[in-house]
Amino acid sequence: MPTVRTRRLTAASMILAASLGLSACGTGGGAATNQQYQPGIGANLRTGDVQLYNALLVAGSDDTLAFSAGVLNTTDSPQTLESVTITPLGGSGSVTADPATDVELAPRQLFTIGRAGELAGIDGATLPVGRYADVTLTFSDAGEVEISVPVVARNASYADVAETPPSDTTDEQQATEEAAEAEENPAG
Repeated sequence: MPTVRTRRLTAASMILAASLGLSACGTGGGAATNQQYQPGIGANLRTGDVQLYNALLVAGSDDTLAFSAGVLNTTDSPQTLESVTITPLGGSGSVTADPATDVELAPRQLFTIGRAGELAGIDGATLPVGRYADVTLTFSDAGEVEISVPVVARNASYADVAETPPSDTTDEQQATEEAAEAEENPAG
């Protein structure tokens, strides 16, 4: 027959064991609270001279894609985006696109690509929505940055991502002005 002291010691041991197990102290260093949390759909690349945040391809209704991402230049010198190559993940056939407008990244600044259509109108016939694609961005001094990004359907969440590249209104305006000037001052 157990003594009162033995019963008390057993009860205290059980309470101590239960409190350790129920308080999550035994989860170790791999607990979810110790991991980076990525709430967005896009992919993140948090290393290197140029870092990408929430990078994704937004599919248009006409089999075109627009690249959208927050791009952080972590260097002390400006970076220029020179080209982008998109390859279906596990597939073949890549598409290379030059930015429709100059994309200059100031030192230690975040720049959002996508709103002005810098990389819009890219041929996306081989990239269905729901798949991933390897995207390689080539910068002037930082070299190449590679990331796998999802292809998402255009919806209200991506309304700010331009579907088409910006039109070159300065050339159009200049041609219109030259035509008007020619009408006012005919040669001869």
